[in-house]
Amino acid sequence: MDVFLRNIAFAVTQEDLTLEFAKILHKPPFPSDPLLNFEAQIFYKTHPNGKRGILALPTVDAGITLLRAYGDTGIVVKGRQILLSKSTQPNNNARILRLNTVPWVDPVKLREEKERLLQQSRPFQLLRYSFGRFTRDGSFSSEFSLPGVANVSCDLERRQVRFTVTPDDGSDDLLWTSTSIASYAQLKIAALVGNQDDDTHILFIRADAPPVFSVDNDVGGNGNTSPRRLQGLTCYHPMPPGSHSLMLVFSNQSDAETFMFACRNRLHLRYSPESHVRIHDHTSNSSPVEELHEFLSEIPYELGFQVEKTVADFVFTPMEIFSLKEAIISLHTEHGSDAPEIFQSFASEHEGHNAARKPRRKRRAQWHTSREDLTSLLGQVIHEFTREHQRPLRLLAPPPQSGVYQSYHLILTPTRYILEGPLPDQSNSVLRKYKNHECFLRVTFQDENRSKLRRDLESSISDLLKERYRPILLRGYRVAGRQFQFLGYSMSGLRDHSVWFMTPFTDDSGTLLDADAIRRNLGDFSKLVNQPARLAARWSQAFSGTDPSITLLPEEIDYHYPDIKSPSGNVMTDGCSPISVGLAKDIWRSLQKGKRRPAKLRNVPSAFQFRLGGAKGMVVQDPTIEGNLVRLRPSQIKFDAQENLTFDVQSTSAKPKAMFLNRPLIVLMEFLGVDISRIIDLQDDAIAKAQSVRSSSLDASKVIQQHGLGGSFHLPSLFRNLSSILRLDVGNTEDESSQSRWTSELIESSLHCAETQILRELKYRAHIEVPDSYTLLGVSDEWDCLKEGEVYAVVFNERTGLNEQILGEVAVTRSPQIHPGDLQVVRAVHRPELAHLKNVIVFSCEGQRALASCLGGGDLDGDDFNLIRDPKLLPTHYGAPGEYQALPIKRTEAPCDISDVVDFVFDYIEADLVGLIAIHHLRFSDLEDPGCAECMELAKLASHAVDFPKSGTPVNFTQLPRFKSRNQPRPDFLAKEGADLNSDQYYNSKKLLGQLYRRVPVKKWIPQEWNEDYSPSDGACVEDALSRVSLRNLGLSGLPNPTQELIEEMTYLLEAYCDQLMVIGQSHTILKNKDSHVSEAELVSGTIMANWSDHHRRRDAVTAMNLQTHELVRAVRAELLVKDLATTETETYDDEEDDYDDWTFREEFDDTEQRSMGETFKRSWAAWCVAEDTLQEESRMFGAQSFGLIALGKMLEIVKASYMM
Repeated sequence: MDVFLRNIAFAVTQEDLTLEFAKILHKPPFPSDPLLNFEAQIFYKTHPNGKRGILALPTVDAGITLLRAYGDTGIVVKGRQILLSKSTQPNNNARILRLNTVPWVDPVKLREEKERLLQQSRPFQLLRYSFGRFTRDGSFSSEFSLPGVANVSCDLERRQVRFTVTPDDGSDDLLWTSTSIASYAQLKIAALVGNQDDDTHILFIRADAPPVFSVDNDVGGNGNTSPRRLQGLTCYHPMPPGSHSLMLVFSNQSDAETFMFACRNRLHLRYSPESHVRIHDHTSNSSPVEELHEFLSEIPYELGFQVEKTVADFVFTPMEIFSLKEAIISLHTEHGSDAPEIFQSFASEHEGHNAARKPRRKRRAQWHTSREDLTSLLGQVIHEFTREHQRPLRLLAPPPQSGVYQSYHLILTPTRYILEGPLPDQSNSVLRKYKNHECFLRVTFQDENRSKLRRDLESSISDLLKERYRPILLRGYRVAGRQFQFLGYSMSGLRDHSVWFMTPFTDDSGTLLDADAIRRNLGDFSKLVNQPARLAARWSQAFSGTDPSITLLPEEIDYHYPDIKSPSGNVMTDGCSPISVGLAKDIWRSLQKGKRRPAKLRNVPSAFQFRLGGAKGMVVQDPTIEGNLVRLRPSQIKFDAQENLTFDVQSTSAKPKAMFLNRPLIVLMEFLGVDISRIIDLQDDAIAKAQSVRSSSLDASKVIQQHGLGGSFHLPSLFRNLSSILRLDVGNTEDESSQSRWTSELIESSLHCAETQILRELKYRAHIEVPDSYTLLGVSDEWDCLKEGEVYAVVFNERTGLNEQILGEVAVTRSPQIHPGDLQVVRAVHRPELAHLKNVIVFSCEGQRALASCLGGGDLDGDDFNLIRDPKLLPTHYGAPGEYQALPIKRTEAPCDISDVVDFVFDYIEADLVGLIAIHHLRFSDLEDPGCAECMELAKLASHAVDFPKSGTPVNFTQLPRFKSRNQPRPDFLAKEGADLNSDQYYNSKKLLGQLYRRVPVKKWIPQEWNEDYSPSDGACVEDALSRVSLRNLGLSGLPNPTQELIEEMTYLLEAYCDQLMVIGQSHTILKNKDSHVSEAELVSGTIMANWSDHHRRRDAVTAMNLQTHELVRAVRAELLVKDLATTETETYDDEEDDYDDWTFREEFDDTEQRSMGETFKRSWAAWCVAEDTLQEESRMFGAQSFGLIALGKMLEIVKASYMM
């Protein structure tokens, strides 16, 4: 309740009011446990009879009690009587909610704390400073500084170290006229380094990542005073490569000690006293970039990329590379395509990474970086590599897979560049058509913390985009001496700020191809020449990740099949058309080509999401179409490219996907009257299942397979086989069981990662599975047998035997949900005409508007739809679907060129508000409900923001509804991982999302490196269990003794595997430092435990990491097979484990396979023995445990299959 205050003395402050009312409100008759929270506010506008204000109270009862006691007499503050009356204005519900959820804070104590923080955060003026880097010998290389007045402070409010430099009054730099800021986040500082023996006035900030640079005042005299992000201390002075650290020279010892005390005790930074830090001044040195690229252009790109990568990672300096010039050229001449891999090994040896990963190689003595030593070390690495690769089958060359290629990556942050690769990635039609994969480059724009670049309320990124990134997209970027130029992007890539570059090359016909030529060859875009955003969106079809299938004949395509429209003209078949059964079979057979499991061909998916020339969308099987024919509708054909006849597949309806709730959907369900106790019960079940993952092998198998974890290493089937064949349990269960327990450190850590990941998704994403509900691709009713409001769905899973018709009332929705009408109830029915369709939801074509479009503006060109069957999750009342007028398409007066597309890309990066709108919607929904005016406005803006990549017209940032206060607290369920929930930035939400958030018991957990001298694997337990298993069907009387030749082969395989696993681990860390990597447990479980500021970026990193580990494991498993099988073995990748690659799925075996199984078991057993021996000698060797898991999994597969003989 709000109480109006008037006649306030002019000398009275808000703190005076607060203290006076606290004397009244914190004594009886008002409650004392907890103390009543309230807020006193004085209006800025004065009145002749004194100031006026509001006293906000958390309850009506408190207001009535106060007015009864003081309404007639008022209260006296600073000699003047303040009059009280009930406010006639509407209550501020957000403020009332905050007062009811946030505890009272004494303003005196709050002021004292602020004063203390201000005192400890005060800036210290420096005598001098320099940005630079620490070298391998521990000295500091001073690289960059500007003249001016420099200060440093420990900013306790922002939890960062803040450095500022302001130009001197007499500075002659007209381009630098304002205060530049470098902000080091607490987590990015490795240590404060003290040069204690030489000069106690000097401290160093040793950073794991670059600081965030910004400018605080007017630059260039344009009157713009908002903070802006920069690429360095100024717009026009990029930082030297690697200059992340900062030397601080204080004017006296007292300042240095006070600053260090604040950093150590308030920010909890580590202090590292060094006896002697030598300082080398390189501020006047220029980096020989031109000379380096000139040399790299003379050697093959694959080798040049690895050489430049070592320079970008500061493994070698350019001068050290020049000293190796002749040796590198000789390396290429003598070893050809093996040269890049050899150089990678050489760089690893130089860094010292391999000291803990080479179990059977003689330790090399420490050496210095003289020219002779580097050349000698490279010679040693070449010799070792040559010895290892005497086998005719090249180690870890995975069997070819048409949908996967080896990609090169360039990451550009505001201050540095990072090279990664080659790493497995999904290919697209451009890559398959033009091959020459080394001529294509994935370029991603990221912030220093690996999140997407975003504008926010505190700073602008316009200058950063203009000065740092725009020239690169317009003029290109050199990598390994080659000039790469902007080519295009996929729509998913654009959302992730990732684009394609390419360097010109000559194709097999002798034609020189550059970016312009490739774009022209994509199709006819003459109708889009004045629409840059839509033009690039059409290009993007060719860059979407797809799998190739067959090339069609022209007569197998009908380009003139009409769309079905409603009487009012709305398209009911938007993006979907029929395909003949015969052609669908041919496509599926092509996708399965080369796979060893013919059982996979038994059921052809009912629908395919496809790309075909200039067409895209869904095709659904139609048995009434004879022969081989696909029909395309106008809604599917985006541009003319009829000469491209390859049918590329993006996804299929081969199996149903589980259905999970999410935060926006839960908000709508609560608003629409769904039984919230049912959602709480579902979450309780999910928590219990997550916590059971470490209780037994079978529970572990079920839970991690349900959540798509551990698939690359086949963990679900491994755990099942451990239980059924070896009678072994994993986990930390205390219950009595007839099964022994295997205490593998890697298994326990991997399961801990899995449990933490599942609980983290439950807490921060409300990712709750709904049993017996599904996520299915949507298709149109081509047979006109469904009435308006009816759908058809049958779910089928060949592997589990599931085959169920969905009938009755169901709820249908699709992500993202934001409007109350995005959840609709329909009736699922049976229709014999649709009996051939499985794992799709068929929508009726009757009515005035397609149901798909009612669900957040969806269509049928590949959207997933959630089908909810649980009666308790059906809404009791419904919202009308949202419908909005689209924003106009942005057009150019003249035909657009690549610069117009580049301008759009940066418009998108700066003005992409989809995520911000979604967060605002959750916040307003918590303060009010999803039907409030602010939420309805946000729903409209969300529709426009989603269309921005195609329309080119952004949502204006100023159009977003504003909160009453700039510092409006957020509900606790929006807190980032690791946030302080006791701060005034958050309040306890009373809505369902708040309840769910607080119920999940998740704790931060990071796998620790094994530091014991004994083996972490507990391999004897497995070997004892395996020795009791009968191997007679494999022609073996017991566990064989591997030959010395086989031991040596598997040793080389292990070392190659460990090297490649480390490369993958280093590619997916936040810090992107050469010294950091993802743990082995995270790689095995398919998780990343580190807190990322961008959840979506971490999810994408996990997806890429899992694809790469899958390819590596696939290569190892192929090496374990005997030669006749190794030449044909391929396994498909899926986001959950695919049991089809298990021999046990086969119903019979041919003679070759029966003979080969025993030999493959011997090879796998030898690999296991090598891993165990290695861990006995080198208990901390990265990769050895997971190598043993791969071998064990293969052995148990074979044993299980032998039971069927």
